[in-house]
Formats: sequence, C-alpha cells, structure tokens
Amino acid sequence: MDNINVSITNQQHKSNAPWILGIIAFCTSIPNILCATVCVAVGAGISAAAATHNATTQAEVESAVNNAGESMAGALVLFIVINILCFIFSFFGKSKISVITGILLILGAIFILINGFVGLGSMLWGSVTGILYLIGGIFSIINKKRIA
Repeated sequence: MDNINVSITNQQHKSNAPWILGIIAFCTSIPNILCATVCVAVGAGISAAAATHNATTQAEVESAVNNAGESMAGALVLFIVINILCFIFSFFGKSKISVITGILLILGAIFILINGFVGLGSMLWGSVTGILYLIGGIFSIINKKRIA
C-alpha cells in the first residue's frame, strides 16, 4: 500500500466585523452624544448656580461660571472626538495595522463605557456603543492571524 499524506489546510479569511460593528456603534452613539449634550448643559448650569451662590465678588462669579462651562464642554468634546476616532479606526480592522487598530478600539471602548456609566451620556446607549467598539477591537486583533 502506498503511503498517502493528506494535508488539510483551514484558511480563515479576515472578518468584516470591525467596520460593520463600527458603523452600528457610531449610529448608536448619536443618541448618546445628544443626551450628553443636554447633560453637559444642565451640569454647567447647576455648577454655575452653585458657584454664584458661594462667590463674593462679581469677578469670582464670572470665573466660576466660565470654569464650569469650559470643563463640561471639554469633556463633551473629548467624548465626541473619541467616538469619531473609534469610528474611523474600525475601518482599518482588516489592514496591516489591525493589531494597533484593535488596541485603540478597545481603549476607546473602555473610555466610552466608563463615560456611559459615570453619567456623560445615557447608560443604555453608552454601554451599547462601548460594547460594539470592544467587540470590533477584539475582531480586529484576531484578524492579524488570518489571511487576506
């Protein structure tokens, strides 16, 4: 009997999941961003009201109001920038830098999840967006081991 060597190769192609999940996550982040905008406005108003109550001079009142508004707006801008960056990174999930993209997506997802639970955005939409970016980041890292 002849010796026959049978070789079975299992080739897994790179997944489209990172960019599909990125599109869905960005769509779910839009209500989150709108809710965060309202929360920022209310938070800045409450902070300004509390600051004006404790201030003794007009200069202290103006300074406290400006600081409250700037800190809230800065947090909102950072939140929006991270959502947009995660959306852009999700399209590089099949590229040669998919591991770096996956790590950045996971870090962005962690930030979005923390903000969703802390209160800068609704808990429901923040957690959905963060989980979708997290899964997309994991798929992006897994894509490094697969062929094109």
